[in-house]
Amino acid sequence: MKGLIVADSSPLITLLNIGRFTLLEKLFTHIIVPNKVAEEVGRGEANDSIWFALQASGFIRPAPLQTDPRLAVLLLQIDPGESEAILLADQLKLPLLIDEKAGRKMATLMGLKITGLVGILGALQQKGEISTTQLPDILQDLERVEFRLSTDLKRRLLEQTTHGE
Repeated sequence: MKGLIVADSSPLITLLNIGRFTLLEKLFTHIIVPNKVAEEVGRGEANDSIWFALQASGFIRPAPLQTDPRLAVLLLQIDPGESEAILLADQLKLPLLIDEKAGRKMATLMGLKITGLVGILGALQQKGEISTTQLPDILQDLERVEFRLSTDLKRRLLEQTTHGE
């Protein structure tokens, strides 16, 4: 998964809220975000936050969306950040990091390769970047910020850790 990915705001905000944003640096060389997502995420962050530091370093790269008539159609169904992230991923031919169900459905219908925060955690486990003892803490942090994670998905992640080591 090392390389580039386009991201929607929700997974980024969630990782910022639990203080684990730098986990993304273990999987990607750069995170590309449409300008709308950069605005959404930056709105809640202090000027000296990791979000702005990683933008300054070039790890987070805001990018403009090319004019696309599909934007109007997407905006009727999902929020502006998701809409722009989906179209930017399509325009750049990159995978998309997105968690919202409606946005994932639209991205899948467009043929995009998608992953969510759970997929990121799974990839980090497989690479050995998250230990057996760290994952329960991360899952607890996610619950604390009200990240919705099904009991079955949580169980599978924890089983993957115990079977992977």
